[in-house]
Amino acid sequence: MRFVGAQVAAQWLASRGWGALADLLPGHPYLPGSVEQELLIEAEALLQLSPRAHADLRRAVRDGFWDHLQAQY
Repeated sequence: MRFVGAQVAAQWLASRGWGALADLLPGHPYLPGSVEQELLIEAEALLQLSPRAHADLRRAVRDGFWDHLQAQY
């Protein structure tokens, strides 16, 4: 799950840029609702499974997203 989160983060950063990353970092570990929703939609597409009903899966995807973004900063 973390790998999927990291993959989505790489796509997110490539399309939005460093300015968007700087805006997200102060809110760590929370994501704005629109970013969280986009993360879940992309994760569902990659996994062919929805992590929405599973808090532990959502957390793992979110952690992978953050891990990748923090490693890039």
